[in-house]
Amino acid sequence: MYIKNLTLILFFFISLSVSQPWLQRPPSEEAPREVFDSSQMIADKIVQSPIPVLVDFWAIWCGPCRLLGPTIEEIKKKYEGKILVLKVNVDVNRGLSSYFRIQAIPTVFIIADKTVIDYLPGVQPKEVYEKAVEKAIVAHKKKPLADTPQSVSKTGPSP
Repeated sequence: MYIKNLTLILFFFISLSVSQPWLQRPPSEEAPREVFDSSQMIADKIVQSPIPVLVDFWAIWCGPCRLLGPTIEEIKKKYEGKILVLKVNVDVNRGLSSYFRIQAIPTVFIIADKTVIDYLPGVQPKEVYEKAVEKAIVAHKKKPLADTPQSVSKTGPSP
């Protein structure tokens, strides 16, 4: 009998508290936060970059990603002006993550001249990232400029 009465009283207070506006959360807290997927903006930065790009795919909840973060920051400082570093949160930028077929994080792509130079899944030693960045910088410097006029022979075409 006691448990039955306690259950009814508990049910009454719960239903009463749910219907009371002063116990409810304000509307701003109820509404889910709108997450802005900036995948297209990041893709535009990668494609339009005049220098190689290091793209780090990560997530807030990922322990190895947090372990890799300081290494990426050191590389960003060391190669400032020579490489663009972009950090892509896979939970927010799902379109870009899908395009790059990210299956595990952290994953780092090194891209130069719209071409993937290196793919580095998981946490690697700092030296591996530095070698990949230097390889991309060298590959970028070796690429001939498309806008450079071809040398024209003054004697005319050869027979």
